[in-house]
Amino acid sequence: MSTNLSMRTNQNTGGFHYAYMIVAACCAISIAPVTFTFSCAGIFFNPVSQALGVGKGAFAIYLSVAMVAATLTLLVAGKIFAKYAAPKILAVNVIIVAAAFAAMSTFTSVYQFYVAGAFLGVAMAFLLYLMVPTMINRWFKTRVGFFMGLCSAFTGIGGVLFNPFGGYMIANYGWRAGYLSFAVLTLVIALPFALLMRSHPGDKGLKPYGDTGEVAQGGAPAQVTGVAYGTALTSGAFYLSLIFSFLVAFNTNINFYLPSYASSLGMSITLGATVASASMFGNMIGKVLLGAINDKSVFGGLSVAMGAGFVGLGLMVFLAQVGTWVVLAGGFLYGISYAGVSVQTPLTMKKIFGNRDYSQIYANIAMEASLSSAIGSSAWGFFLDATKSYTMSFGAAMGIAAIAFVAGSIALQLGKKT
Repeated sequence: MSTNLSMRTNQNTGGFHYAYMIVAACCAISIAPVTFTFSCAGIFFNPVSQALGVGKGAFAIYLSVAMVAATLTLLVAGKIFAKYAAPKILAVNVIIVAAAFAAMSTFTSVYQFYVAGAFLGVAMAFLLYLMVPTMINRWFKTRVGFFMGLCSAFTGIGGVLFNPFGGYMIANYGWRAGYLSFAVLTLVIALPFALLMRSHPGDKGLKPYGDTGEVAQGGAPAQVTGVAYGTALTSGAFYLSLIFSFLVAFNTNINFYLPSYASSLGMSITLGATVASASMFGNMIGKVLLGAINDKSVFGGLSVAMGAGFVGLGLMVFLAQVGTWVVLAGGFLYGISYAGVSVQTPLTMKKIFGNRDYSQIYANIAMEASLSSAIGSSAWGFFLDATKSYTMSFGAAMGIAAIAFVAGSIALQLGKKT
């Protein structure tokens, strides 16, 4: 037994570590079903709404249904992730997404899309909100932030790759072929990697990457530390974390209004789209950047995430008259802050609560973020309609970024005591 344990312990002192396969799997699932569900949704708005004879808003409701379904699923998703094997959980949800897209290729009523949206939302609770933070935290002791950011960045990379592909399919073969191609690609790209997942390093007789300790006998997962689920839910750090998560996610919805903001400055439609692209580019870079910073200092990552949003919005609101490059720079910096919802939030929660019951605790935080996104997408529009002012709206977003920074900072301090 001692020899066997020694061999297992030494397996990750050099060479290939299975943790890299976990990263590859997270990237593959992020680039296919997650990208297709959200990053590529917009290319279908015009053709599908016209074919069904409904407005774009009525059609887009299926995404709101998806967000609500994801929020409700997150009530139990953390417990499911903690109890059942990751390959089974992820494979089932990849198949759900593929089946939903295949079904969408046959729909003739907008109400059918609402039903499909509910199934997509259930799957996204696992694939979008929980998979990357849970699996990377389990498999990595060091460089957690970098790999979490890298995996999350693939949703943006997927958008760059598959929006043109989906547009080509729609233009040449119709929107039904577009949905069907996404269903096939989901299975081809994501399903094999989902089945290659392993719940814990101990399942492969390994320690987490960068862990110099010993695995338990029999290959069980290494002992983890952190706050118990019940203790976390009654702590001040948890409630401040909910506020932090809600505010960070709420501010990401400003991104929907960047093109119309650019239009209000007299910019062309093309230039307005470029501002939105600058934000998405900042989002991709920001995910990797914030991950790397968090490996050194979580407070440093928090400062950069919220500070970039504050400065970026400030540039767009108060210095736009200087030149287009200032607006583009502001959009880029705002995009870095936008990355905070998928990178900074889970890493901040890991720092506060540890790994012990991370998936269950973070499921509650992610649920708050999902609910915030569902509210914020329309709330900012109502606020703009009421104030008729991007200055007031973006100024309010700057204030929210500042409050989020304070809430996150205090939660980190309370986490040390918890």
